[in-house]
Parts: sequence; C-alpha cells; structure tokens
Amino acid sequence: MTDQTALARSPALVGQILVWSLTIVLAVLAAIFAPEGFRFTWLALTCAIGVLAGFVRELTTHTKDGFIVRVSILSTGCFLIVSIVAGIAGFAELLSF
Repeated sequence: MTDQTALARSPALVGQILVWSLTIVLAVLAAIFAPEGFRFTWLALTCAIGVLAGFVRELTTHTKDGFIVRVSILSTGCFLIVSIVAGIAGFAELLSF
C-alpha cells in the first residue's frame, strides 16, 4: 500500500473534510440568506461553529498525539474558508450598488 492510498483512507483526513464541508455549507448559506446588515456577523458565527466542530471532532478521536496540530489545521482551514466566502460576499455587495 502506498503512502497516498493510506492518506486517502485516513480517518483524520475524512474528519477534516467533513468539518470543512460543514463550514463551506454554513458560510454560503450565511452569505446568501443573512440579513444585509448582519451578513458578516453570521459569517463570524459560522467560523466559530466550524472551529468548535473541529475541536469536538478531534476530542472524539481519543488520540492525543498531534492533537494541537490537527486542531490548528482545522481551525485555520475554517478561517480561510469563511474569509474567502466573506471576500466574495463583500465584493458582491460592492457590485450591487
């Protein structure tokens, strides 16, 4: 078995993809359906939910080796996802005027 195949079946990678998928869905929903004045507040809450989901996901693995690194990667990914969606939403608001 190659390293790439082992990485593709890694439970840690699957968990990260699930948390980031949740963050993407919530961020897009917040950007689309949030009231105009509260859009970025809802996006900030989305980032917080993503970070908490990542933290809970890592706590459920019961693996202490590399815990801080995994939580840091999950948190940074959630922050980047929400930042990209917020940038697109902000640019869309600028174009709508």
